[in-house]
Amino acid sequence: GEPVLAKYKDELAVLAGCGKPLLPVLNFVAQPGHREEEWRQALARLGLHALVRFDSVAPPVDGERRLYESLALLLEQARPKLQRLIEDHEAQAAARLVSGQRLIAELLVDVAACRRSVAAQPELERGAIRELHDAVRGREQRCVESLLRLYAFRKEQAAASDLPLLDGRWGDDLFNPETLKQLGVKIGSGMAAGAAAGAGVDLMVGGITLGAAALLGALAGGGAQTARHYGNRLLGKLKGQRELSVDDAVLRLLALRQRQLLAVLATRGHAATEAIRLATPQDQGWREGKLPEALQRCRAHPEWSSLNPGARLQDGERQAALDELQAELRQS
Repeated sequence: GEPVLAKYKDELAVLAGCGKPLLPVLNFVAQPGHREEEWRQALARLGLHALVRFDSVAPPVDGERRLYESLALLLEQARPKLQRLIEDHEAQAAARLVSGQRLIAELLVDVAACRRSVAAQPELERGAIRELHDAVRGREQRCVESLLRLYAFRKEQAAASDLPLLDGRWGDDLFNPETLKQLGVKIGSGMAAGAAAGAGVDLMVGGITLGAAALLGALAGGGAQTARHYGNRLLGKLKGQRELSVDDAVLRLLALRQRQLLAVLATRGHAATEAIRLATPQDQGWREGKLPEALQRCRAHPEWSSLNPGARLQDGERQAALDELQAELRQS
């Protein structure tokens, strides 16, 4: 911090003699070498005992409010204007937080619904895994940049460690209860539980099983668009293709990292010069708890992901899933 030089003492003496209320603000008090006590003593000798401690690098959560409330004590006639300023700034902060949670929800829906269909050949599968990794990393980076823009920071002010992606999640969601519900296929609770656990009803056991045959019958008499989309995926599976999607562990990690970034940005001052470092935060809810139901539903809706061809991002059910997920992010 700045030392208490003679010229500063002279300036303060002149200001103190002007007959105007003064409220000294001690800035950068959270930084090492801030010389707070020296400044307190110098100000006290001039009769300036009321002051505000602040730090524009890491401002306290209520720092701005306390600054304006202290001013209101000195400038009673300005209190209503200062109160309106406090309320306006707090409303803006709340709106930014809601917008940030929406950006994270969009990321999670895009990644949960993302999938790649590939022939069951090792080389093609490895290529599909690499392509999926690149798509997810790029999507996370876009979310990071959007959050930084929301809080008026530059993109070089955040440094994220590389997202450790697994080899993906092989297996399909053709028999996800949500997919079956879209087709109007009634399923018993035992089959629903099996599908939810990832067991599903597989097709490749000596041809088409009874469950798959029933589904094909439902497709033949089902609604046009959903049945056509589903039928194409089912046909791909019958031809020996596999579907690759992102593992639950990656969804958890994305949620953890982006929530950490949002929390840091909400309390970061624009005088900060060190890059924000995103590690893997300790958050037991997202780390160990059950994934939100809305994300489970996304598995059955590849059309909800901007990372897939033919995305329908304005779909009403997708918007409802986003709302649910945003509420979950707000509470957790």
